Amino acid sequence: SLLMLFVSITASAHEWTDDNGTVWNFTTTSGNTATIIGGGFPNYEPSISGIIPENIIIPTVVYFENNAYQITSIGQNAFNHCSSIKSIIVPNGVTSIGQNAFSGCSSLTSINIPDGVTFIGTQAFYGCSNLTAINIPDGITSIQQGTFQDCNSLTSIIIPDGVVSIGINAFWGCYSLTTINVPDGVESIESHSFYECLSLTAIHFSSSTPKVSYSWPNTAVLFVPDAAVSAYKTAWTNYAHKVVPETSASYVYDVDVTAKGSSSAVIDEIGEENAYKVVKLKVSGTFNSYDVMAFRNKMINLQDLDLSDANVVGSNYCYYSTYYTKDNIITGDFLPTTIVTVALPKNITALEANAFRRLSLLRTITIPNGITSIPNYAFKECERLTDLIIPESFTSIGQEAFNQCLHISNIHFPSNLRTIGISAFSLCTRLTEIHLPPYLESIGDNAFSYCNNLKAIYAYMPDIIPIGTNTFNDYQHQTLYVPEFLYNNYYYDTNWSQFLDVRKAPLSADDYEKVPTNSDIVFADGDERIPDMSTGDHVDGELNTQGSFTVEGNDPQPFNIMDQELNGTGQGGSLIGTNTNLTVNHLNVKIAVQAGRWYFFCFPFDVTISNCEYPGQYAWRYYDGAYRASNGSGGWKPVAGTTLTARHGYAFQSSTAGTLVVKFENPTFGGNRPKELVAHASENAANASWNFVGNPYSSFYDFLAADFTAPITVWNGTSYTAYRPGDDECHLQPYEAFFVQKPSATSEIAFNADRRETYRKSEEKKANRLAARRAKGVDPQRRLINLEIMSGEDMADRTRVVLNNNASHAYEIECDAAKFLSNDAVAQLYSVEGNVQMAINERPQQGDIRLGYVAKKAGTLSISASRMDMPMVLVDTQTGTTFDLTLGSYDFETTAGTFNGRFLLRISDTATAINSLTTKTGVCIGTQDGGIAIGGAEGKTINIYATNGTQAAQHSGNGFVNLTSGVYVVTVDGVSTKVSVK
Repeated sequence: SLLMLFVSITASAHEWTDDNGTVWNFTTTSGNTATIIGGGFPNYEPSISGIIPENIIIPTVVYFENNAYQITSIGQNAFNHCSSIKSIIVPNGVTSIGQNAFSGCSSLTSINIPDGVTFIGTQAFYGCSNLTAINIPDGITSIQQGTFQDCNSLTSIIIPDGVVSIGINAFWGCYSLTTINVPDGVESIESHSFYECLSLTAIHFSSSTPKVSYSWPNTAVLFVPDAAVSAYKTAWTNYAHKVVPETSASYVYDVDVTAKGSSSAVIDEIGEENAYKVVKLKVSGTFNSYDVMAFRNKMINLQDLDLSDANVVGSNYCYYSTYYTKDNIITGDFLPTTIVTVALPKNITALEANAFRRLSLLRTITIPNGITSIPNYAFKECERLTDLIIPESFTSIGQEAFNQCLHISNIHFPSNLRTIGISAFSLCTRLTEIHLPPYLESIGDNAFSYCNNLKAIYAYMPDIIPIGTNTFNDYQHQTLYVPEFLYNNYYYDTNWSQFLDVRKAPLSADDYEKVPTNSDIVFADGDERIPDMSTGDHVDGELNTQGSFTVEGNDPQPFNIMDQELNGTGQGGSLIGTNTNLTVNHLNVKIAVQAGRWYFFCFPFDVTISNCEYPGQYAWRYYDGAYRASNGSGGWKPVAGTTLTARHGYAFQSSTAGTLVVKFENPTFGGNRPKELVAHASENAANASWNFVGNPYSSFYDFLAADFTAPITVWNGTSYTAYRPGDDECHLQPYEAFFVQKPSATSEIAFNADRRETYRKSEEKKANRLAARRAKGVDPQRRLINLEIMSGEDMADRTRVVLNNNASHAYEIECDAAKFLSNDAVAQLYSVEGNVQMAINERPQQGDIRLGYVAKKAGTLSISASRMDMPMVLVDTQTGTTFDLTLGSYDFETTAGTFNGRFLLRISDTATAINSLTTKTGVCIGTQDGGIAIGGAEGKTINIYATNGTQAAQHSGNGFVNLTSGVYVVTVDGVSTKVSVK
């Protein structure tokens, strides 16, 4: 009978697979109960296998041979090291949890334990490092050895009133644990129960008599019943200064004080004998260094400090080391190491370096708006800091500002943040994702290094900023998310391409309030557009002086307010789209202007003058081409009326430097925009048919000979410069006006929308086309001579002579450009043909060419040739000097005035020899800065020798040969000539 009884109550091990495919190991008894079991020594296998979901619901019953068994116990090692499980629900009916039951469940964040559980075994939750909270059932009487050891994410524990003992190492390593209660019935707390609980700042005791003697963490304030304060201090003499009464009125102080010159007003108010009692303190009024000393050295239990309604004032007294208070500034090492929460004064204007460094218990801080930067090392080693809101006013985060802030798991960067310093967030090991705001301009090296849990980086900066190889923790295992319209920019950027995984991030209404850029942003066909803001308005845009927005395809990209900046000296933002895919409600064209300087504008839409914003007194002028045709000069007139007419040129001047803002409502951006030219008859062709027009687009424009072949004249800020499409690069700035004469056979300028471009594209084209023109070499029919007049190191003006035997000495609108003279230029240069001053003069080769100049003041000027397709000499008729321009610059002294006859430009003797080579071989040679240009050399080889006979270069066909300055012998088909290179 005894044997049969023994057999009937002995457990048997079985397996059962639930509907999810999870295999459960359990033992049963004849009483139809079951225990979930795991393996024993040495493997400690868990109880479950098969498909193990992240979120486990332990079944109420399991089955064997068609019999149901109720689970009443979670056995030892049941879920040992099931590291993938994130949550567990223990069913009602379970009464015990065995040793190591959930040990090593490192991903476990939550577990629900029913009230019926009366026993939890040793090390049951050992190493559950992500478990943030747990309910201990009321039936538990003992917390066993190591039960919650290394549960380092637990922040608080409520110990049931029935607990009488806490075992060895019970909470060892729970370094996030901040507060704990010790019930009245606890008789014993074993050694090391709270060892390494580095964040533990409050222990609350219910018993009126100290029943245990223990080594409490120095970080904790010991709250005891009011009547038992003396008893606890007597029993625990080593911790007497940490014992405070539980009643709030006894440790919470609210004072309104005025800072004193030789003592602490706060101490005087609360009394020296009460300083150690202060746990929570609110200060209103003013305080200084003496009070800060009291916070740091006298209030040894101070944890919660509210200074929001106080003002810090300056004092020469050093509260610590060399630190002392300054008016409305938080200086270094400002707070005691006991501090847990702090609200800073609302009126502070700045934080200084090291302000909160090594405050290892600090968890929350309130920083007021108005401060613009977090300085270097401000929060370094604030290991428990978890709750931090950086105000929107902040623009910079300094070096190592949050270094080793181990508990920061989430941080919101303000939208106006510009800089993140070196190692600013290094070793912030709980950061999982960050969102980098649009205006960010720099990220220091190692800024996010050793952030081992940082897996997602969201970058919203339209302007790519450089990063280093160590800026982020692990480029191969972290994911970079960027908006679709920026995807290619980041994917192919030299630095950001270090991220192996780059993904397109869906945009939400909160990602952008304004899109700022100084780069070229393209919304490609099919790209996701930036959505409307949650308020119902479209996103705003900000184009800096080198930025652009280009919208492709049919999908619209709407903007509400668009600020488009031009710097007034050649750079400006570009808007490129069609009338349907790019919409802007309010366009503000912001132009930087200098005082007293003229600017030329041509706007695509009518402008209401009074709607513009001006930095000071201003003037608008238009040009009357008919007046010049009749009178031979002049033409500038004040604008009458209230409107600047679209597609007409205007000159603007302000008495004060600043920003001119021209405003448009609902502008359009697409389509070809030809401009009709008007004829104005004149007896002098140089005065006929002048039109003041301009770029009709909100972008740079590539002006080519396909638009118009005659010269145009632009204003560079101090003087006029003439360009001819085909000979020169003509890239018009947004809204730039220029002068042009209407040829008799031409009725309009064709502006083609396909040639709109960005600032960077225009600069790139200039460089590429310069190389292409050099590669073409010299045109034997049209020899270009480009001359410059210099004042010191600065070019003041330029002019051109084109030697073309098919041209006429008479003024021809199709190829010649009259010189516009300025009152602002230091010096101006032109040729004189008859009585006409010419900026571009295309004429036959025969005869000397008269050069004139204007000097604003007496001094030294110089004339040089940057290009001579035929070598020329400059004859100074005043000094009798003849100067070979291939040798460099000719310097001369001048008085102020206009001089139309001092200089002659003449073909040099060297040119005669070169012409002889051309006659015999068909090859023509020209000189340019840094080498020689070759034309008419198809199929020929040109050998170039130094004067000592060594070969300097060899070239086939037309093109440009780079050479150092000096004299060379050029040989073609056995014919040679000398050439000088400057």
